[in-house]
Amino acid sequence: MNTKRFHTGLIGLVAAGLLASGQAQAFGLDALKSAAGAALNTATQGGDNASDNGALEQQHSDLMLRFNASMNNMLMAQAKTLQATGNTDAATQTLNAAQQYAIGGVTDSDVILRDTQLTSTNQQLIQNALSQAAAMSGENRAMLIEAIPYYTAGIQEGGKLSGAFSQWINNAQGSASSLLSNPMAAAQLTSSLSEASTIARNLPALLSAWSGTSQSFMSYATANQLDVGTLQTALNTN
Repeated sequence: MNTKRFHTGLIGLVAAGLLASGQAQAFGLDALKSAAGAALNTATQGGDNASDNGALEQQHSDLMLRFNASMNNMLMAQAKTLQATGNTDAATQTLNAAQQYAIGGVTDSDVILRDTQLTSTNQQLIQNALSQAAAMSGENRAMLIEAIPYYTAGIQEGGKLSGAFSQWINNAQGSASSLLSNPMAAAQLTSSLSEASTIARNLPALLSAWSGTSQSFMSYATANQLDVGTLQTALNTN
């Protein structure tokens, strides 16, 4: 095999995968050049980081599970709050979305973008509803109480996601050397980078909506003597 042609073709695979997934825009062309340069440099030294790539893929899988769990928790919290405030159609739509994340396998960028928008829309609905709501009793109050642990878990984990995804992306960009000895791993890492960057781009909007919804819920719950101590702690530490 022509080594130079192999290296050139493999770097082309990395570049094509990153460009197709929007990575050149997300990371910048300098990052792309850096990854390619690192790959060539390691190739000339005969490096092989297959084990590092395996660790990266395991970390990526763990991150995706954490993201799915956070989305499920916050969507469940919003669904229960919407149900309690009489927004039944929005509650049903949100519950259906939450159930997808409960499985732990949502990676599609269109679905994540859709549910990011859904979360933001829900935030406004909930803020408006709770600002006008009278004291609740019976099933509606019980529904709000059920929402508390979902808000708490979502905020606790969600606050850690931005740093975790940024760190993983940085590590993945620095592992270009593993692509040289294993083209299949190259394709997998490119796909994983695409998934991670999609979430990283949407996290600011998601975290803003999660925080806003939780703060509105906190204000209403406190005024109506609901025990939200754990949620308050989560908000204070994230």
